[in-house]
Amino acid sequence: MIKRKRWWIMCGAAAVSLALISAGCGKKADPRYRPDTLPEKISNLTVSVDDGKAILEWKIPAQRDRTGYFRVFRSALKADGGNCPGCPRIYAILDYLPLRGARSREEGNFRYVDGTIRGGFIYSYRLVLCTSSDTCGEQSNTAEVVIP
Repeated sequence: MIKRKRWWIMCGAAAVSLALISAGCGKKADPRYRPDTLPEKISNLTVSVDDGKAILEWKIPAQRDRTGYFRVFRSALKADGGNCPGCPRIYAILDYLPLRGARSREEGNFRYVDGTIRGGFIYSYRLVLCTSSDTCGEQSNTAEVVIP
């Protein structure tokens, strides 16, 4: 009878240990990105107008991985002055541009052509560089052009 009680006690202790071990497994927390793993910020975005199209140009380091993409944002305001000059702009995603498709003639130089602009508007552009796993960096500087 005593041996049988010991066996039940040992089985109970083993079951409790197993329950505690299995309760400790699982998702702990979401991974956090270190600032040095985020894509770099584009700080040299420029825009010009040629033949009724807005041409955006910028440069990033040549050693950048070529599997990501750019998000191109645009804001449009009427140029007649009816808009609030101090009010915040509303930017919408204009396009997703693969790194390979945006390359210019020189390594590290990139270009995008917006052919949907109209006269009488002020257009502002921003870019965000993202990796292929959708990790995005900070927004670029703002480039603005007035179309009379």
